[in-house]
Amino acid sequence: MPKKKIVLLILDGWGKGEENISNPFRFVQTKNLDYYRKFFPFCLLNASGYAVGLASDQPGNCENGHLVIGTGIIFYQLNVKINLAIESGEFLQNQKLLDIFRHCRAFNSRLHLAGLLSQNNNLADFNHLLALLKLAKQEKFNDVYLHFFTDGIDSPPKSALDLIEKLENIIQRENLPGKIATLCGRFYALDRTNEYFLRTQRAFLLIIEGKGSFASDPKEILKEKYKQPDFNDSLLEPTIFDRNGYLQDNDALLFFQHEGKSIFQLANSFLNPNFQEFKRPTRKNLYIASLTRYLENIDYPVIFEEQKIITNLSRILAENKLKQIKIIDESRKELLNFYFNGFIAEEHPGEVFKILPPFDSDWENLQKQTREFFDYLKITIKEGAFDFIVASLPTFDLIGHKGDFNLALKGIEEMDKILGDFTNFCLENNYTLILTSDHGNIEKMIEPKSGQKETLHNLSPVYFFLIDKEYQKEKTKEEISFFNKKILGSLVDIAPTILDLMNIKIPKEFSGKSLLRYLL
Repeated sequence: MPKKKIVLLILDGWGKGEENISNPFRFVQTKNLDYYRKFFPFCLLNASGYAVGLASDQPGNCENGHLVIGTGIIFYQLNVKINLAIESGEFLQNQKLLDIFRHCRAFNSRLHLAGLLSQNNNLADFNHLLALLKLAKQEKFNDVYLHFFTDGIDSPPKSALDLIEKLENIIQRENLPGKIATLCGRFYALDRTNEYFLRTQRAFLLIIEGKGSFASDPKEILKEKYKQPDFNDSLLEPTIFDRNGYLQDNDALLFFQHEGKSIFQLANSFLNPNFQEFKRPTRKNLYIASLTRYLENIDYPVIFEEQKIITNLSRILAENKLKQIKIIDESRKELLNFYFNGFIAEEHPGEVFKILPPFDSDWENLQKQTREFFDYLKITIKEGAFDFIVASLPTFDLIGHKGDFNLALKGIEEMDKILGDFTNFCLENNYTLILTSDHGNIEKMIEPKSGQKETLHNLSPVYFFLIDKEYQKEKTKEEISFFNKKILGSLVDIAPTILDLMNIKIPKEFSGKSLLRYLL
């Protein structure tokens, strides 16, 4: 039997706000939350940026928050993983990257870099391109040809020229190798509609045979195109600028996009030995690699593989023969299944799912649905059948996204009252309550400098309350102030803490730590 039965309540979109006018918590009485701070262990946890596997300045979100809470690991997005390797210097020592240069030297051949040129890092990161050019400089390798897919979708419609000028300035200033061999709009190179013959083939033949319009200067061709009012970078027809800049025998080609779905068709054209969509010219002894994996079940050099998630909290509880229930609304049900389990939509022995109707952001309906949510939780607790109850409630997040400060005041006051009753109910029925969140939102409703509404997720840390009679102890004002300011961990520490409370061994795969040693 577990040491304790636990309720994990995730109040979606509730962070620790700043002490200014943006924070509605400053303008409403929260006697129950204040009581928990005074008498129960609590701290702040990071829920954004590197601490939860996101970019350094990226706010948390529901999917990532539930993923990290449920798996006990920091799941680094591939873009972040690569940037961390660049920052640490590991990128310049990466053996898989160095193998590419070994191939080129062994066969006296050239290196081709291909990928999206974009102001946005959703699909490809300008920083990764620069790191590759710096690596080529480190390796004293100058024969580097660049094949860019112009964006116009994730970037402004006419932004390729600025990016090329920016790149050329950096290349000149830092004496980096690299010359633009081809340009091609993402309409052709990144097609996702299976238009292999009319789109993908044109990008493929541009890189491998140099088939396309010829121009002497990429900047001049873009300046001409930009005179057309309806032109978009994504539609730029395949163009070659160096008649010798296509892929030849013994050359190496590295795709530098970190996102694989958009480039799948083009990568498939180069890498799939059983490819049949169109006839391909033959090339001998090519070395083709990608920065991340685009094709499964095909053996080719991949520089950064995606992190593998070995286990998750739900699976560990099931392996220990514990009963668990997950309670969430219909519109967000994947958060406690697919994401909470680490991208695995698996069912576990002794696990029950309760899917409630989707929540309405209209205040009267939201208020009613919130109370019904807690009523169901109380019924579940009263039954006492489950060792672990996890419930995710969207009320605060829905209010935060509306940007209505007065509504936030109502919502916070209402939630504080409900929590007071609910907490007592948990304690009376011998359940430990962990009260936390997945990311910040409602605590910042105004942008202080402009006075404009703020409706987006933010970088706020989130609260972690451990409400249990065994740990009830009055704090001094100094202690309350310390824990209300000090960030003691991140969302990754929640799962290990739950296992510690239940007297279950924390698996070595977890990267988080138990918070008990810091709180008790």
